[in-house]
Order: sequence, then structure tokens, then C-alpha cells
Amino acid sequence: MRQTVAVLGAGNMGTALGQVIASNGHEVRLWSIEHDVLEEIRDHRRNTKYLEGIELRPNIAAVWEMAEAVKGAHLVIVSVPSQVVGRLAEDMATLLTRGQVVLNVAKGLESGTHRRMSEALAAALGDGFVGTTGSMGGPAIAIEMARGLPMAVIIGIPDAAASAVVQTVVQNDHLKVETTSDVVGLELCATLKNIFAIALGICDGLGYGTNTKAFLASVALAEMSLLGEALGGRRETAFGLAGLGDLITTGFSPHSRNRTLGEKLAAGGWEAFLEANTVEGVPACRAVGELIEGSGLSVPLFEMVHGALCHERPAPEAMRRFLAGFSFG
Repeated sequence: MRQTVAVLGAGNMGTALGQVIASNGHEVRLWSIEHDVLEEIRDHRRNTKYLEGIELRPNIAAVWEMAEAVKGAHLVIVSVPSQVVGRLAEDMATLLTRGQVVLNVAKGLESGTHRRMSEALAAALGDGFVGTTGSMGGPAIAIEMARGLPMAVIIGIPDAAASAVVQTVVQNDHLKVETTSDVVGLELCATLKNIFAIALGICDGLGYGTNTKAFLASVALAEMSLLGEALGGRRETAFGLAGLGDLITTGFSPHSRNRTLGEKLAAGGWEAFLEANTVEGVPACRAVGELIEGSGLSVPLFEMVHGALCHERPAPEAMRRFLAGFSFG
């Protein structure tokens, strides 16, 4: 059955998801505050600012007014940086109607409140919202998604019927959609993998080899499962698409901004890169550090990244200290 889907945010992931959903035969309304991006989509069926080389489907409509985008939409996808999710939800709170599903795709925690993204959505939408919120996680490089390369993501929504709606709209022969009721674990893994991807990028920037990076990835996975469980998720969620799958993509892909920031922290040029790019792992690292302060958790790789980002310790020195001091048992 043909559905109407609103995508709020025409960045790389919002546009890529819109392309996938449109290719499944659904009507997509793509909204953005960047009018130049919308004009290019309308006039040329392209978004060269965020998704170079992709010709967009004709059933993707560029929409200038948020009210027009969400009106009558079965599914509303929120694809903006994590620190903007709450403010955007406040703007759309009065526009939503009963039964709509709101899916967040940002990966992080809200600064100050430390809310997960579904919590930030629920707080901003208020008690008057009679619908369902959830989040998407897993390995999802936008350009690969838009090109139709085989991949899988995971959807965390507490309501099984709403979860099935999202799965039906998004899934096709190339993009598989797993579902989970562990929304907490999914959102924590989505946050933590960005932090650990910075560590893997530091490894790249220092010129260490595959053996070193595999060692660090193993430690990252162990710490992700420990932190995820300590903060309320299920430990096993870290070993699936939400954790391990996303860690591999974000920590190894040349397209990953978190990995690239780590590389530049080690090799130089990180200030300019951070000014020009949204890197979700930076505010996430600060927030997680505040959440676990005084907990006594043993997470030395996390502490290495936290030291480099939040205490201005030179990344090469922080990594070398970590490697020298780490031991199993």
C-alpha cells in the first residue's frame, strides 16, 4: 500500500532515506531549512551539497513548510543533528495528528539534559502527542544507501504495530530492516559507537596497522556493551547491528566524520574539520562522561577519547598512554 512519508532534514541521511522510500513506491515529502538545497531538488532532482552523484526519484517532493510536509504523513522521519532534535520536535508538536509514527535517525545524547533521542522527542512533543516515537540505528553510510548497495539497519520502537509500519515502508531487496524493543540499548549503542570511532581514527592518524585497530575495536565493543548495560540497555544489543555493525562502519569507513576527526586529532587539522562538520561523537563523549562520573566503571578506551576531547590532552600522547597501560585480566 502506498504511504506518505515526511522526511525532516535534507542532509545526506535524510535524502538517502527519502530515495530508498521513494524507490519502494511511496510518496516522500522532503523538508529542510536550507532553501537552496530544496530548490536544487525541485529543479534538478539532485542534492549535490549532501549526496553527490545521485539522481533523486520523481516521487520525492521538496517542501518549504513543515506543516505541509507532516500533514497526513503516516511516518515522519527526523533527520537532523542530535542537538537540534528537541527544538525541531517543539516546532512540529502542534502539527502532528493521532497515530503518526515519528522516527529519529540522529545518533547522540541531548547536551545538558543527557536525554536519548526518543526521550528528547517525547519531551518536546508533550503529552498531547498521541502517536509513537522510535529510533534507527545500525551501519548506515548515506551514499551507499542511496546507491542501493546491500545493507541492514535496525529500528527500535516499543510498539510492535508501529515498528511493522516502518519496516514495511523502508525495507526492500537491498535494505533489510531488523526490529528491536530495546530502544534504550539501540540509542546508547548509536551514541557510543561514534565515540569509539574517534579512537579508531586516532589509530589511523598515528599510522598504526590493522592489528592495532582490530585490538582497539575489540576493546571498544567490550566497553560499549558494559556502558550500554550500565546506562539501562541490554548487553546483547551491543553485539548486533546497533553496536558491532555500526562500530565497524563508523570506525573503518573513509566517509565517517567521527573516524576522520580522530585521524585529524592525531595527525593535525582537527580544528578546521570540526568547524566545518557536525561530529556527533564530540558532544556525546562529554555527555557520557558526565553520566558515568563516579561510577567506577573500567572503560580505559573511552577515558582515552574523553581525555583527548574534553581535557585537551594531545591525542597521540593519550593513545600511547592507553596502549602502554592496558592489560587483560
